[in-house]
Amino acid sequence: MILSALSYVPNKKVVKDLGMIFAYDDSIRMFRGTFGLLDLQDSVEKAKERLAEEATKMGADAVLGISFDLRDVTKIILMGSAVILEDEE
Repeated sequence: MILSALSYVPNKKVVKDLGMIFAYDDSIRMFRGTFGLLDLQDSVEKAKERLAEEATKMGADAVLGISFDLRDVTKIILMGSAVILEDEE
């Protein structure tokens, strides 16, 4: 599964847009006054795993244009477009 903030993949073309999808890490974390960088990275990785799972269920090859939002300083939300790709000719 390709996950990218880019809107394209080199040497590939988008042949079908399956729509917007989103995923988040819903792990419960104690608020520690500051949101540590390691906690943030862990949360991003879990959200990426969920995004890939959802895209796979839709039959996508990639999720492009990924952006993120932070809710309540403890929850990362990733969103992007699930697409089907083909090699460029």
